[in-house]
Amino acid sequence: MTKPQTAHRQLGLTTSEMVVYPMIAVLLVGVAFGFYHNSRIDDAVTAAVDLGMKQQELIETYFDLYGEMPQSEADLEMNAFIPEGILVGMDYLAGEFGVPAADKLRTGTLKALIDMTEFGARFEDIESGFLLIARAQDDDSIIWDCVADRVTVEALGKRYLPKTCSAGEEGGDDQDNVAGDQLDE
Repeated sequence: MTKPQTAHRQLGLTTSEMVVYPMIAVLLVGVAFGFYHNSRIDDAVTAAVDLGMKQQELIETYFDLYGEMPQSEADLEMNAFIPEGILVGMDYLAGEFGVPAADKLRTGTLKALIDMTEFGARFEDIESGFLLIARAQDDDSIIWDCVADRVTVEALGKRYLPKTCSAGEEGGDDQDNVAGDQLDE
């Protein structure tokens, strides 16, 4: 006669399961936190760009009145501007920031000053977020470009800017500024 086979039931977890399952859980929590943190950065930068774009009206009104770009911040009367979120201020420069030969009567630049220390140590030295560049056309309309600041050393990398800003970018990804390259590491 043969002996009936009895099934051997395992009670509890094996040693490898006790190690692997918690590691998977920790990995999933880390990935979820990364997505959450990146979405907070995206939301803050998008809000800063939107608030900065509201300042375009000041330049357009000045250009309509005088037929040229303002030559200083005093001409713009930006004192009514109230920064919010990570946007702590806006600087205005006649001409294009970083382009000395730009026509100062037909071009103007708003430079966004930001404070992103709430997002960690790698952002604490960032002082410039993006540039809004106004270019007057022959028909006296103004074309706006939102671009990454490639002149300021401690500037936010273009990978953090919303798609509305990168649409005006010229050149490839390899031309990103030094601070942007440091953030990618």
